[in-house]
Amino acid sequence: MDVSKVGILIARREGLSFLIRHRPLQTSFHKAQADMPAQKAPRFPSNLIQMDTTIRTAQALGLTSSIFLSGVNIGSSVLTVPILYTRHISVSTPIFREFYLRGAATLVPLGIFSGTCSALVAYLLPAQRQLWAIAAVATLAQTPWTLLVMMGTNNRLNAIAGSMIEQEKVSGEEVVGLLRRWAWMNVVRGLLAMVGGLVGLWAVIEPKI
Repeated sequence: MDVSKVGILIARREGLSFLIRHRPLQTSFHKAQADMPAQKAPRFPSNLIQMDTTIRTAQALGLTSSIFLSGVNIGSSVLTVPILYTRHISVSTPIFREFYLRGAATLVPLGIFSGTCSALVAYLLPAQRQLWAIAAVATLAQTPWTLLVMMGTNNRLNAIAGSMIEQEKVSGEEVVGLLRRWAWMNVVRGLLAMVGGLVGLWAVIEPKI
């Protein structure tokens, strides 16, 4: 037989013997791996997940409602109220009263709701407590501003709107002056809401900058 063929046969036999000898070791190793318990992904406590959801929801509601309030208030002063300057007293003051009553029924509760959402985030999120406290105070400040600064003008315009006698006695210049005063005071109220919304927005995007 050719020497080279003999060498090939010997090499094959030796290789087969090596595989047979080491097969139990490989099988035992793979069996040990299969018997090892699978690693599970870490689970967070449900109360932490629920708190995170509460914080994110309050953040979204607080800043969006503040910005919405700001747009409504400033838009009213810039776009709506000036239309009344050129109208007769018997027309402008009743429209203002209706406008005022609708705003009191919707925007005041919304402002309180917005400020409360920001205050809740300040309580639940100590790392950003200062920013959300500023947002809450700025938004809620609309209510004392309305009661302490704007209410006299509101009451006077509403009194004129509800009395034909007052409409005959008052001058057009006085009514326009009252409307202009209300307009700029309402802009301040809108700016307070804007501060609350922008501070809340900054608190949300700050960690990502």
